[in-house]
Amino acid sequence: MMNNSPILSVIMSVYNGEKYLHEAMDSILNQTFKDFEFIIIEDASTDRTLEIIEKYRTQDSRIVLITKKENKGPKGFIENLNLGLNAAKGQFIARMDADDISDLNRFEKQVDFLQKSENIFMVGSDLQLIDQDGLNTNLLPAYHTDEDIQKNMFKNISMYHPVILFRNNKKISYREKMLYCEDYDLYFRLMIEGYKFANIQEPLLKYRILEDSISRKDSKMIRWLFVEKARSFFIEQKEKGEDSYENFDPENYLNILKPNYNNTVSDLLFAAKTALKYQNHTDLKSILTKTNANFPNEKKFQIYNWYLKIPKSMLPYFTKILYK
Repeated sequence: MMNNSPILSVIMSVYNGEKYLHEAMDSILNQTFKDFEFIIIEDASTDRTLEIIEKYRTQDSRIVLITKKENKGPKGFIENLNLGLNAAKGQFIARMDADDISDLNRFEKQVDFLQKSENIFMVGSDLQLIDQDGLNTNLLPAYHTDEDIQKNMFKNISMYHPVILFRNNKKISYREKMLYCEDYDLYFRLMIEGYKFANIQEPLLKYRILEDSISRKDSKMIRWLFVEKARSFFIEQKEKGEDSYENFDPENYLNILKPNYNNTVSDLLFAAKTALKYQNHTDLKSILTKTNANFPNEKKFQIYNWYLKIPKSMLPYFTKILYK
């Protein structure tokens, strides 16, 4: 690392973020820890986002602006994170979202933690949830030790992406086909490689819950499919030493609920199992309707057809037994 490089690189992707951008940027630029570069990927916004960033940039030389000509949605967001990683010059990397608010001591505490804990690769923290008006709602605690984080990761994500800070390793990147769960997929791959995690036992970021965020606009079923795919890749890695990511086509999941899109039996079976796991009866019906039309003699779907005939009062017990 060159002597004139900052200790920390902060990566933030922003699209149409004018409403909360001032709060987010102020919470970074006013940190008690000062030695960082602030890499902002402006994702072809149609509001005043670029204008706001440009004004800040004239006042603070730590801002590094990358502008994109086309917004690609969730796929583009992952692409932006990798652009930030490639550009980062710091010894450490911090994540930030354009609608959240970092505690002003966040970087000081997280950098100090990693400098004193050489065996830990990534550190996060608890989260303070806030609403659209910035009012505190719930405190979201995190598992604090590596043992607890890794033990619980498969069941529930144990590192909160908006508040992570980790060591700069140019071999590490997000996989761009893992839409909606690029962070989860990254954590699993880091676990396979033997990296260790920790969370500081206090909320170092206010995480804003927005009903109109990109991920919330899309089907929950689609997002669940990608989460389950990340889990399946992790299992493959543990059992075989590699996974089938290179052969994975995300379009098959993005279009799983479209009646005229040609999905394979395996894709539809994976979707049916996912819908059942999350007790998403509406989308399960749609998947089975599509399956019965395209593969009327496929017996693998019989259990899911039977499931829909079970009295609703018995459904939770049936699902619990199936996924025990």
